[in-house]
Amino acid sequence: MAYATMYEMWRVLVGDQIFEVLLDLGHGEDFPLRTHPWFFGIRIPMTNRNADGLPSEEEEGRLNAVENRIREVTKARDGIYVGRRQGQGNRDLLFYFPKRPQGLDDRVRASMGTELLFISRDDAAWKGYEQLLPGPREWRRIEDGRLIAKLVEQNSDPKVEHNVMHRVATSISKGAEALAELMKKLELSDIDTVGKKPDLIVVGVQKTTLDPENILKVSFVLESKADKAKGKYLGWIAEPTGDGGGGLLAVDDLEFDIDNLDIEDEEGESGP
Repeated sequence: MAYATMYEMWRVLVGDQIFEVLLDLGHGEDFPLRTHPWFFGIRIPMTNRNADGLPSEEEEGRLNAVENRIREVTKARDGIYVGRRQGQGNRDLLFYFPKRPQGLDDRVRASMGTELLFISRDDAAWKGYEQLLPGPREWRRIEDGRLIAKLVEQNSDPKVEHNVMHRVATSISKGAEALAELMKKLELSDIDTVGKKPDLIVVGVQKTTLDPENILKVSFVLESKADKAKGKYLGWIAEPTGDGGGGLLAVDDLEFDIDNLDIEDEEGESGP
């Protein structure tokens, strides 16, 4: 598969620490690159960070300027920039090189005029890159972010309440019943099942601001549990909204466990 640049950004929680990851997922199908077996990491300490360990708006601009200069220097050595991770007061840049870039740390340190830390090692398997690849929850977060961005582009106000309609397809009526029950536990409203077997779709509305973390609490549960109900999460839709209140849901500690349902294929059953 031909390489194409595809940068994505998302947040991850490690313990109680928040990290922001920016990674070029274009290498996801073809890594490790045998031509670039040497890992080179550069840590830029923050001089002005928020309480959550992420940079302030002013510091973000400074970090971006330093990063751009570093990337220019590494590009001259045939380095490949694959992304970064920032949190706990640091921004870490990740590069891969054809061979160990002798003297690059001194060259970068001298040209930046700022405190930097370096790590340089043989990583032919690209473990440094692989460890940052998104898991199922991060992929769902990325897709939710894309949908939110589209709404904002349509002049939707992310701070007001929206009717976010989640949709899950299933081929059996028992699955639809289980999904409807799950949506109730998630505190969704206007829950309904439309269509006929084997093309049933269960829908439910989440009344919420366009808070990505809040939406993820519902979208990821539905996506991860859908297969237990012989279903597939289809994502969510919402109309651009410019006014409304606010509304947050807390669905981290669900007592309902769809894993314990005994859902069998419905041989010869009539339609719902």
